[in-house]
Amino acid sequence: MKSANVRAISVAIAGMLLLASAVFFGIELTVNRAVSVDADRKARDWAAYFIGKMPNLDELISTGQADAAQLSVIAAAEHVGDVFRFKLFDRQGRTVLVSDEAAYAKEGGAGEHSAKAAEVLRTGNSDVSLNDGTGKKNRPPLYVEAYVPVIDAQGSTRGVVEVYIDQTGTASLFKATFMLLAIGLAAAAALMFGLPTLAFISRSRQAAEAKRRVEYLAKYEPMTGVLNRASFTERLSELLARNVPDRQLAIIFLDVDDFKTINDTYGHEAGDEFLKHVARCVMGCCGADDLAARMGGDEFTLAVRRDSTQDVTDTVERLMRAIGEPILTRGKTIYGRISCGVYVVEEQIGLADAMHKADVALYQAKMDGKNTYRLFCDSMEDTMRARLELEQRVRDAVSWQSFELHYQPLLRADNGTCIGFEALLRLTDGEGGFIPPSSFIPVLEAMGHINEVGKWVIEQATATAALWPEPLTVSVNLSVRQFQDGKLVGYVREALRKSGLSAGRLEIEVTESMLMENTENVSSQLRELRSLGVSIAMDDFGTGYSSLGYLWQFGFDKLKIDRSFVSALERNDRQARDILDTIIMLGHKLDMSVTAEGIETDHQAEVLTSLACDHFQGYLYGRPRPASEIPAFLLEGKRKQMAAASSAAPSAPRLFAAGA
Repeated sequence: MKSANVRAISVAIAGMLLLASAVFFGIELTVNRAVSVDADRKARDWAAYFIGKMPNLDELISTGQADAAQLSVIAAAEHVGDVFRFKLFDRQGRTVLVSDEAAYAKEGGAGEHSAKAAEVLRTGNSDVSLNDGTGKKNRPPLYVEAYVPVIDAQGSTRGVVEVYIDQTGTASLFKATFMLLAIGLAAAAALMFGLPTLAFISRSRQAAEAKRRVEYLAKYEPMTGVLNRASFTERLSELLARNVPDRQLAIIFLDVDDFKTINDTYGHEAGDEFLKHVARCVMGCCGADDLAARMGGDEFTLAVRRDSTQDVTDTVERLMRAIGEPILTRGKTIYGRISCGVYVVEEQIGLADAMHKADVALYQAKMDGKNTYRLFCDSMEDTMRARLELEQRVRDAVSWQSFELHYQPLLRADNGTCIGFEALLRLTDGEGGFIPPSSFIPVLEAMGHINEVGKWVIEQATATAALWPEPLTVSVNLSVRQFQDGKLVGYVREALRKSGLSAGRLEIEVTESMLMENTENVSSQLRELRSLGVSIAMDDFGTGYSSLGYLWQFGFDKLKIDRSFVSALERNDRQARDILDTIIMLGHKLDMSVTAEGIETDHQAEVLTSLACDHFQGYLYGRPRPASEIPAFLLEGKRKQMAAASSAAPSAPRLFAAGA
């Protein structure tokens, strides 16, 4: 019995040892397999990341030479996840790049053919091998060499990448988990079955959580929690396919106005907080069946169902009010505004066309001054097309310096003598005419070219005026954008130096709206210009909100009456005359000369003469003309002046009237 027990114990011990050996052997195989599978997934994910980030990948594969942008991506890719090294092969399986070689040049076996890479290219399957790095230089204790195909978004194979992945930590994790199982098996049969179950449950939960996280990231934008672009467009396609006739489906594009200013002023973290605020407001305006997504940057999109178009606009207005509320982040109060474009679906339409119409409406809202919304209508397509054509014409004019300067005469009201010209920027429309400055100058400003063109205007105007007889002057209009970078005074001074024009013959014209933008910044530069000897004129006087305050605050040399007051003489002579009389007296009281713009009739000239206006400008005396016509114009004016001197003096100066 005793020997039987011994034999039984021996058999049990032998069985347990056998079981333990089998378990440990199985653990080793399982760990190796799990590590290989995990490495294959990491390698494929890394390859997808590499393809997405690497600019000009085909060129890199074909030449093996990386430019600065590609070197930056390579340096970053070498530290993504557990990757510590990689090689790139072309379509023939030849080595073209090794990440850790000096300057990323081809290593000693430049162009060597890899049988494994060739096999992966042939089969499309990855090749993963587990390696012991103990004692090897620059290698972790356990690593994997994984050959995976480089496949672009169109499904084409561009080459093969061999990714070196540090799996030491992963293997340790697997081994630790399975060792707990082995110890449990050795301890007791119950634990032998219990521990694997617990381990399985734990791993299952982790896997389930990881799966849920992956599924979440596949559908939602991580920072804001709203849908991402891909998920939104997929769901919107379904909504468009089954549009419910009795409810309005509307697509709303929204864009944060001047978001760059928020980032630049408060920092990117504050900018992110504001985007989260936008997302919260967007979600707050969405019903259970509505969709909301962040399309990228500061752009969001909604798809909502409402009972009527009015309900749609109510939703948009509520959204704009909510986003317009200030938020407090890191002790800073941030205000932001949005523009919205809305397309209410009224017919069967494809995804691309529907989103395009909402985008066009957003573009219109931006053009109309931002912080507003617009409902799409067909005419917006023409407006957008015209705007894009104008932007291209402006872009071409900047590139080829094809703007023109025309000059309109200014003359003394008492004797008709020409005292100078106003330089006016012109842009041809390609058909023999000119595009109105009120159309293309805002585009110049929006595109960021106004400083470049404004500098050119001053250079050309001063160079041209330097060729005229003294003391003829030239006046130039400025945009508020030209004051923003603080370089205006410098290039005015340089233009005067190069041209040889005396500063007293240059006049700078500014508007009241410009002064309202940044009073101190503009004021300091105007004072510097005056210190050079340049004259300063307030243009379009009477159209702003605080004209009197600006007149004494900035100390102008000249006041130019807006043409709207002059043209009003033709409609309400008595009232317009009284207003003009007041403006002229005010200018004289403040020691400023006064110029009336937009004079087109003899009646207007006679009234302004009787009111003691100093200078006249308008089509009655001469249209704007190119610099090449100025000499002949001046000669003709001189001839008319001499002829007038020999006859009775007219009631109002007509030196540059008919034919001028």
